[in-house]
Amino acid sequence: MKTQNVFLLFFALLAFTLMVNCEKAEKAEQQMPEKPSIERTSEYSIHAVVDKVDYEKRSVTLRDEEGVAHTFQNIHPDVPLEKLTIGKGVTMTISKKELNYAVKEGEEVPADEEVRTIGAKTGQEDRTITIIQAQNMTTTVKEVDAVNRMITLLMEDGTPMMLPVQDDVENLENLEPGDKVVSQATQVIMITIDE
Repeated sequence: MKTQNVFLLFFALLAFTLMVNCEKAEKAEQQMPEKPSIERTSEYSIHAVVDKVDYEKRSVTLRDEEGVAHTFQNIHPDVPLEKLTIGKGVTMTISKKELNYAVKEGEEVPADEEVRTIGAKTGQEDRTITIIQAQNMTTTVKEVDAVNRMITLLMEDGTPMMLPVQDDVENLENLEPGDKVVSQATQVIMITIDE
């Protein structure tokens, strides 16, 4: 009976300790200042004409109605460039998604990557091709001027870059030197060939 009471007391103390530790962890998590983060999306369409197609280099240049050239290089082999002929009209629908967030120094961040073309969507109509480009970049916070909404970031090679911070970014005052800023941008370009 005495042994049973000792075990009950031990388990009661263990449960109480676990409960107190969980409450402490929750309070600590609640007290952690939220780091700034922002997600932006946009979509727009441009009418253009196929200006150049290089099948070997996997690149295409489209010239819009204002004469501005839009060149896409290193296009994934799955993208059927043979659908595009010089002089043919196309409509480009460009969707962009940008995610920027900060993580405390020492936390794991995604590996830096150069712009890469991921590929084309499958099952599309014959007149449409899709190019998907993605870019990940991680920089380190050097200085934060929350009052004037300016930030100095260090690129991977140590080059400083001073930038204004847009008004829709909240919790800027919680950003600290040494924090990592992760920027992830994805751009989807749907090119529909005119009939």
